Amino acid sequence: MKCFPSVSVILLLSLDCVGAIVYFFMEDNCNGVVDISYIDQIRLQLTRHNSYRANMNCKLLITANTTDRLMLFFKDFGVETSASCNLDYLEVHDGNSINSPFVPGLSNRQCGSYMSSSVRKTSGNYLFLYFQSSSIRQERGFDMIITQYYTGKCHEDEFSCSNGRCVSSGLVCNGYNPCGDYSDCTSELATGVIIGIAAGSFVFVICVLYLILIYRRRRRQNYELIE
Repeated sequence: MKCFPSVSVILLLSLDCVGAIVYFFMEDNCNGVVDISYIDQIRLQLTRHNSYRANMNCKLLITANTTDRLMLFFKDFGVETSASCNLDYLEVHDGNSINSPFVPGLSNRQCGSYMSSSVRKTSGNYLFLYFQSSSIRQERGFDMIITQYYTGKCHEDEFSCSNGRCVSSGLVCNGYNPCGDYSDCTSELATGVIIGIAAGSFVFVICVLYLILIYRRRRRQNYELIE
């Protein structure tokens, strides 16, 4: 079963990039499947609230195109610390079930107030997450970016990253490191976009000045007629 839960699209506007990302919340989709085959990149948070609730037992399967793989990194992480993470914890599996091996670099259960922002990747098109909370005191949970990609010859509508990965060209320079090595928004790309913005601004200013000139000329003509 594939499910497409309630999502929030956040438009990001800055000087050198325009992008969009789709939000998903694990708490809203416990024991479900999120297919991102046609989304390319998502921002997954544990909960839409300030902190997660107690007694959670939540599983979530992320799937991508069969020829693609998934890379992920954490923007924020806060899960109640305990000995061996035996109370509240997150498991990140490289596969389609809780019996699949852990994603390299995220072995065993994860808890605590910090998580490295290093980019991890799966060996296939599945990512399985399991979250449990038992303690009374709750933290903020996690906030991660998940991107589907493949390696090889990129299509015309795709961006070729410096590390050999192919991602959707719509993700270029969106501020969410879709390549995993920040090669999507090089200084050359940023310079090109800035030049384009500057050129457009110049044209706009010329148009405004032209309209002001016409307005003043007509006002002067009307004044002369009155005289």
